[in-house]
Amino acid sequence: MQIKQIKLRRIGRILLAVLVVALLAYGLGWSKWLAVDSISFQGTDQVDLIKKQLLNAESKLVIGEPLARINPRAQESIIKDLEWVQSAQIRRNWWSGKVTVQITPRTPVAVFSVKDPSTISFRYLASDGVEFSTPQSYPGLAVISLGQKTIDQRLQIANFVANLPAELVAALSGLEISKNGTIQMQSNLRKPSLNIIWGSGNSAADITVKSKVLMGLLALAENKRVSEIDLTIANSPIVK
Repeated sequence: MQIKQIKLRRIGRILLAVLVVALLAYGLGWSKWLAVDSISFQGTDQVDLIKKQLLNAESKLVIGEPLARINPRAQESIIKDLEWVQSAQIRRNWWSGKVTVQITPRTPVAVFSVKDPSTISFRYLASDGVEFSTPQSYPGLAVISLGQKTIDQRLQIANFVANLPAELVAALSGLEISKNGTIQMQSNLRKPSLNIIWGSGNSAADITVKSKVLMGLLALAENKRVSEIDLTIANSPIVK
């Protein structure tokens, strides 16, 4: 009899545990006990575009949806399909039901035009070489021509522009890169337009040094009418 009672108590505990787990699963995954109460977007003012992207993808990130049924990585992936979004992070507050969506937009370093038979559109170049379109406006960016450049050449251009001092970026009027990686920059730092040869394989430190050499040369009275400066070798610049 005692053994039978022990078995019954054990079965009872198992059934209770199963019932608790079932109730928790229902509460988390199906009931409105722990549901999305509010959604806030941070890091961008393009909230309507983010919401439209989620809606078109039939996202579960909606008010009233159980928090447990929201897969943050899946929702973040939907948002990052917008090419102007560099990263997205979704955080759930299980106590308040608040969901926070943190957006990090891509930051362009230059803009280039894309021509088709009927229109001219603009695309942007990020410092990591990624090309993207964006609803944002970025006045004052250098307009460059990429043409049929390879991915590696585009990355070199992006890194180059990203490491240029602001005053040189503002004065940039044209940029070209040769097959061997030599970068030539047209600048309106002065009139007539100045052609600057930077050489190839420039690191961030190289660009910093060469920029200082360039500004030092332009400060000399005898260089007021120069049209070209070759900075390929920083400590032996050639002025024409």
